[in-house]
Amino acid sequence: MKLKIANKTEFVNRFLNQLSKINTACVLKVTGTGITSLLTAADNTLILFSRYNTKFDIDRDINLNIPDLNRLSKMIQCIPGEDITLDVYDSVIKYESKDVRFQYYLLDDGIIETPPLSEEKIKAIEYNTNFELAYESLVGLIKSSSFVVDIHKVYFYTKDGSIYAEVNDKKRQNIDNICLKLADKYNGDQITTPLPMSLETIRLLGSARTDKIAVLINNKLNVMMFGINNNDIKLTYIVSGLVK
Repeated sequence: MKLKIANKTEFVNRFLNQLSKINTACVLKVTGTGITSLLTAADNTLILFSRYNTKFDIDRDINLNIPDLNRLSKMIQCIPGEDITLDVYDSVIKYESKDVRFQYYLLDDGIIETPPLSEEKIKAIEYNTNFELAYESLVGLIKSSSFVVDIHKVYFYTKDGSIYAEVNDKKRQNIDNICLKLADKYNGDQITTPLPMSLETIRLLGSARTDKIAVLINNKLNVMMFGINNNDIKLTYIVSGLVK
């Protein structure tokens, strides 16, 4: 079957490369409406559901078991132009033109494990607080973390109708810390007990360049969802909070 990609750069940078930051091996599920993938981080504190929305003229759904996303991305980037077509078979992805030719071999089904979740289960998670995070505020939080040393946590909480984030470690004493306002308003319940999460996750979100991020919080389950929507590419990060 043939997979036509209308924007090679967007597909590689905003889809494949973001997946590779979670895990270099993954299963891409290809249907007539696009490509989806479900990945979990090695420590199981983060799940990424991704969707690349496009129309494929294919006669059946297929799973692509990718052993190394970084290698696949580099091979695709060697193709000239933005509008490209890949030839896909059960065991190999091929491309051939007068300028470039490659074969990228796939793994068999069942070798790469996928989380026991579905898009429906992810959508069914209930959240009691939500707000919109501007990308500039996220970048500001990442930059501010460089002012403190050896801190790997960030705490989210509400105060006076706004959302704040504090780079700190409340299990340690007498350490430098910094706090920034992230959003002027939020919807739903207050977060009076700060919700901690990994600072590395915040840096990961910063690599997915976008205008704004939808943030949903379930304070009782200690879970946060970060939704990024870039044209035809949607990334949903489900993050488990840390121990305080």
